[in-house]
Amino acid sequence: MSQAQEYNKEFNNHNIPFYDYSNTEHKLVNAAERAAKDDRHQKRRENTVKTFKIIIAVLLTVVILQIVYHLYFARNVVIDKIKVRTDQNFVMTNDDVLEMAGLKVSESYFAIEPEAIKKRLESYPQVASAVVEKRFPDTLLIDIKGRYPLAICLIEAGNRVIPAAVDSEGVVFQLGKSVIDLDLPVVSGIKFTEPRVGAVLPSSVIAFLESLNNLKVESSVYFNSISECRIIRKNDNDFDVLMYPRNYSIPVRIGNRISKDVFTYMLLVLDVVHQEGLEKDLSELDFRTDKVVYKVKGE
Repeated sequence: MSQAQEYNKEFNNHNIPFYDYSNTEHKLVNAAERAAKDDRHQKRRENTVKTFKIIIAVLLTVVILQIVYHLYFARNVVIDKIKVRTDQNFVMTNDDVLEMAGLKVSESYFAIEPEAIKKRLESYPQVASAVVEKRFPDTLLIDIKGRYPLAICLIEAGNRVIPAAVDSEGVVFQLGKSVIDLDLPVVSGIKFTEPRVGAVLPSSVIAFLESLNNLKVESSVYFNSISECRIIRKNDNDFDVLMYPRNYSIPVRIGNRISKDVFTYMLLVLDVVHQEGLEKDLSELDFRTDKVVYKVKGE
């Protein structure tokens, strides 16, 4: 008989009641778990309260710093130096640039928005692009790239012909008699209802101007030998160009583009015509196809 059986027999013989301690132990365990759980909840609440206190302190600090910044710091940090850099041939003065930018003396450094000034400057037709940069604590840099005339356009508006300076993007940025003094090729035959500074030429004409600009980049000698390019409309979307070289009396008809190769071939033919003494008999040379077409005067 085991020892446990002997104990139970002895308890039964003496009528001693048996007490089950397992239930008590289970209750003690549950009580300990509840206490530990309550302790964790208490710590969690304390940590939450502490976190909220930190957040409130940070927010109050930010508010105080904002008040101090607006009342004392921001108003005392001003732009004292404005440096304007432009291309060499840009016609406008630094004062003109500052007026276009809408800048005043001693403006708050933090109130100035470079992107807004950039957009304001680029809204003027004379400005191709602008870069505006702040340098702490008191400097503003403005770097401007101006538009440069590629050609003088003779714009037909009603019964008037108005000279206008245009760039390779077809933007009109100068109008009037002052344009005539520019030593540039003339582009004629362009019609506008109401020409104005900032107007943009039709896309088909812009494509021709781009090819003319490419010719200028590839050969300034060829470009400078052009006197006039007359737009001859075939329909609303297409046209030919009647080109007048400076050193020859015969106009040359091409398509709506010009290239260095075509120009080279054109000069070779013009030289032959000149040497053969045929200029007086011809009214035009047509280079729109692979074979040159000679147009005789009176035909």
